[in-house]
Amino acid sequence: TDGCAYFAEYKIALSAKLLAGKTIRRILDFGCGAGRSLPYLSRYFPHSELWGYDPSEKSIEIARQRVPSALLFSEWDKASETDFDFIIAANVFHHIPPEQRHSALSRCHARLADGGQMILFEHNPYNPATRWVFERCPFDKDAEMLSLRTALYLAAEAGFCRIDSGYSLFFPRPLSFLRPIEPFLKHLPLGAQYYLQMAGAPPASPRLRETH
Repeated sequence: TDGCAYFAEYKIALSAKLLAGKTIRRILDFGCGAGRSLPYLSRYFPHSELWGYDPSEKSIEIARQRVPSALLFSEWDKASETDFDFIIAANVFHHIPPEQRHSALSRCHARLADGGQMILFEHNPYNPATRWVFERCPFDKDAEMLSLRTALYLAAEAGFCRIDSGYSLFFPRPLSFLRPIEPFLKHLPLGAQYYLQMAGAPPASPRLRETH
């Protein structure tokens, strides 16, 4: 639907802004599902080699139809010798059982190229509207939201260091003209979602901390 497309493009557009000035040769869409983000990754990063991973072969088949040029796979071993300058996980980790999230993040950390970055997007469990929709969505029936604080903790345990984080999606599509002011609101835990931008290098301090 148009609404789904709006939210999908929103995350990719924000990623492109967060990564402005960086050379992105190869991208991995981690947990790409049916490929909703792939056309926007192709549009916003036109000179990058595009890869997508999802454990569901059925989803991969659908994703291949959306962007035939993308290198898509459902077996993680196929990426075992490939490094990525940018890894994106767009609303993926709430579908991963909590006990498997550290392993998933560690896999991503291991596949980052030198100087590479990962951006994780998730629903904000403190937003009442988000929680209302989440709890009534059949697709999220067995999912469990994670807070930004939890994501920061998991990222630190997996060896990441935080570059930036904040809340996003404060305005629905009819109010999209207000989006330019969202960066000024990112410290308010009111947005429908949040993002966590990470680097693979070890942090200077022993523990990655939430600063807002």
